[in-house]
Amino acid sequence: MIKEKIYKYIYLMIISLTILTLLRLILFVSYESDFSSLTTMEVIYSFLTGIRVDIVSITTSIGILVLLLFAPFKFTDNKLFLKVIYYSWFFVFSIICFIIIADIIYFQYVHRHMGNEVLAMNKDDNLLIIDMIIEYKYIMLSYLIAMYIVFKLFSNIINKEFPTQSLGYAKRFGIFLLVLIFIVANIRGKLTGKPFSIADAFVINKIASGNLALNGFYTFYRTISKKQKLYKFYPYKEALSTTKGLLKSNKFKFIDDKYPLQRQYIQKEKVKKHNVVIILLESWSSKYIDSFGNNNLKVTPNFDYLSKNGISFPNFYANGQRSIEGITAIYTGIPVLTEFHSLGKGLELSNLSYIGNIAKANNYSTIAMQSSKGSSFRVGEISKIAGFDEYYGAEDMPLLGDEDKNKKPKFGTWDGNMFKFLNFKLKTMKEPFLSFAFTATTHAPFVSPGQRWEPYPHDKINIFGFLNTLNYSDDMLGEFMESAKKEPWFDNTIFILTADHTIGFGNDKNMFKNTNIKIENRDLENQRIPLVIYAPKILKPKIIKKIGSQVDIIPTIIDLLSWNASIGTLSNSLFDDSSNGFVLFSNSQYFGMVDNSGYVTHNLKNKLESTSNENIEKKALSIYQVSSKLLRANILYKEMK
Repeated sequence: MIKEKIYKYIYLMIISLTILTLLRLILFVSYESDFSSLTTMEVIYSFLTGIRVDIVSITTSIGILVLLLFAPFKFTDNKLFLKVIYYSWFFVFSIICFIIIADIIYFQYVHRHMGNEVLAMNKDDNLLIIDMIIEYKYIMLSYLIAMYIVFKLFSNIINKEFPTQSLGYAKRFGIFLLVLIFIVANIRGKLTGKPFSIADAFVINKIASGNLALNGFYTFYRTISKKQKLYKFYPYKEALSTTKGLLKSNKFKFIDDKYPLQRQYIQKEKVKKHNVVIILLESWSSKYIDSFGNNNLKVTPNFDYLSKNGISFPNFYANGQRSIEGITAIYTGIPVLTEFHSLGKGLELSNLSYIGNIAKANNYSTIAMQSSKGSSFRVGEISKIAGFDEYYGAEDMPLLGDEDKNKKPKFGTWDGNMFKFLNFKLKTMKEPFLSFAFTATTHAPFVSPGQRWEPYPHDKINIFGFLNTLNYSDDMLGEFMESAKKEPWFDNTIFILTADHTIGFGNDKNMFKNTNIKIENRDLENQRIPLVIYAPKILKPKIIKKIGSQVDIIPTIIDLLSWNASIGTLSNSLFDDSSNGFVLFSNSQYFGMVDNSGYVTHNLKNKLESTSNENIEKKALSIYQVSSKLLRANILYKEMK
């Protein structure tokens, strides 16, 4: 019976994959303009990646059935049992096809695949699946006819006689183990590393490629774990008006009512071809940096020098509390608010104004790297989606520093190795260039690179360990800047240094006896991070007290360089005196907003805290309501041609 089971599994899988490929072809033909940016080879690559997505989708759905099919027990050879398994496969597959067909219909409204937002649809929503089924009854009828044909194909295979072979229990058990490994590998999409994800489907650095490779069933179940709700705090027009008021600026103008938050930069000067180097510093919190926290910790002398001789922003905040949220904010200008998805978790399904793509549209070379391994946070795949043509992780970087050879950082390589590699790669980049580099050594647990960087008693899990690794990372930053000053590209370069998020205070007040650090007001202070823009040959040193956050970096760069660009961000330039400075931040339980009047935190049901006498709650809820609606409908941003 084993041979028969193998034959039938192969035939049924071929039928299933063929049907899903045909559905992908229907998507391609139906929305040809959405995929017009793809070359013939890119279309082929996308279809091949789509087969991989389909294998993961099918195996995830029927994996348990296949394991039961090959279970090493005699009852699994019973004909009735086998028919139940095979026809259950058909039943599950018909559901997959139904969801994909509904997704193809859905695609015309949002020009991306469905995610878990469909769970939040209500009867008033124009995109409700049940309404589409009624409206597209002929398509549903075609689906039923097609499924009948597929049923017949399945039945022919199920009832067909194949060569049989009886095996002993030991061999059957061995085959079962092999099948188990095979199923797990197919569900993961790969044997090693992190499982295949939505971001992995973007094999070509184009949104169209990912949309062609993915299917609606896969994107739905991959995002289903975090159910989103539709929130309507105010009438939509009122909420939109409030949101536009927050984003109003003399430097950007709204350009399209269909994409109500998309804005075009108002160029008043020619494009400036300055290089841009963005350095994202792991867990660097304002309170631990003397030039920002005034706490006399003496572990960041190099950063303090850059702050003194650059433009510093003391009222700058992280939009989230995780690294991927900081990366998402910088790459897209969109904060990962409560119940929102980050890049790598579904946000990339929407059309976004990525920083790398904007740079390339202005004839910039692009490169990204991180001290962590390439698979960490899927930054490699995400960076490609965001428009970075080159990407490097820890595995690409040689060990060149003086760190303790008997120790190894928990995540990737030492920051010193990355900074040396960054300097080496920038020498080879065509100017002007945009680079992004993300450090890692200051991530817990705090592995010390050596005693020379330990001004405090070292501990891997408390704040002293962090301060020691912070001292090391600052030293490596200083070495990088000194090396960069010797390069011909330095004088024409703007360095942007900030953090991904903060690190906590700890609860031991004795640690802070000789500092100004206070444990009070954690909600706000746990978001405050440094920002320094350093360009000694281009920008004069000063302090800008405007409130800002990571999402402001895209419009700030556009403003500094006078790029020709349109954006769909929830932010403005930090150099824009005409706009309102505000910050949106969140953790998994609540989100908040900061502006000049104070701050508010909210759990989407109730206001939690507020220090503002103004109606900051309305501003926060309005921009949340509008941005979530526009992201869900994929009308936050449209690429300009």
